[in-house]
Amino acid sequence: MKLFIAILLAGFITSVHAHKVVGGVYAIGSLIEGEAGFSNGDMAHEGTVVTITDAQSHPLGSTIIDDQGIFQFQATQQQDHHFHIELGAGHVLNLTLPANELPDGLGLTQIAPQTSALSDTRAEKRPSFEQNPHVIANLVERAVAKQVTPLRKEIAALQAQRGLTDILGGLGYILGLVGLGMYFRYRQSAKV
Repeated sequence: MKLFIAILLAGFITSVHAHKVVGGVYAIGSLIEGEAGFSNGDMAHEGTVVTITDAQSHPLGSTIIDDQGIFQFQATQQQDHHFHIELGAGHVLNLTLPANELPDGLGLTQIAPQTSALSDTRAEKRPSFEQNPHVIANLVERAVAKQVTPLRKEIAALQAQRGLTDILGGLGYILGLVGLGMYFRYRQSAKV
């Protein structure tokens, strides 16, 4: 019996200390921002290299992780971007940003429309974002992304906690079954 409890506790201790890699990538216009770390809340080490490839594994570039566990990459084409991060000790994180999360027409050469000199003084006083709606859309997208990033981190942390809760619940279930087995065994030996 003592051996069984020792094995069960050893399995519990290794389960508690084990952690998995977590991360995510998000498009903010054509800028791709991502984060990498572990389920216990530790972020990837500063200077960790992130390799970016396309769907056919052709290299698109690389970047490094900053001291907050965040990296950025400027997309030049609307295509799938695959991120490969080696976090050490055999931990590898692979993330994908689908092409449909990047702006339509990214990478296509666009000719800027010619503006004619306007004699109307009201047109000259308009702010520049009214002349180019993409500027304001980009500003709004960046502001929203700045607010959403902490929420994504909290969701990842909650998912990791749920995993620990599931492990503890499973161990409780096993101990309950062992207790029932011991109870019935005791009753059978008492009858004899």
